Amino acid sequence: MSIGRTDLNLLKVFEAVYEERNLILAGKRLNLTQSAVSHALRRLRELVGDELFMRMGKGMVPTGRATAMAPAL
Repeated sequence: MSIGRTDLNLLKVFEAVYEERNLILAGKRLNLTQSAVSHALRRLRELVGDELFMRMGKGMVPTGRATAMAPAL
C-alpha cells in the first residue's frame, strides 16, 4: 500500500471502526455520519484489497488483515 496520494483521514476512520466495532459509534467519535464512515471504509477497502471488517449482528469484526494492520497504525 503506497500512501503517496492516500487520504490519511482514512486511517482515522480505520482506527475508530477498529476500536468501536460499530460504524455509527465510529461516526459519532469522528463527527461524521454513518454514511460518510461507510464510504471512507469502502475507499480504504479498495486501497488495501481486503474487506477489513465484516458485519456480525449489529457490529463489525476485523479481518485478519485489519488485526495485523492495527498495531502499526
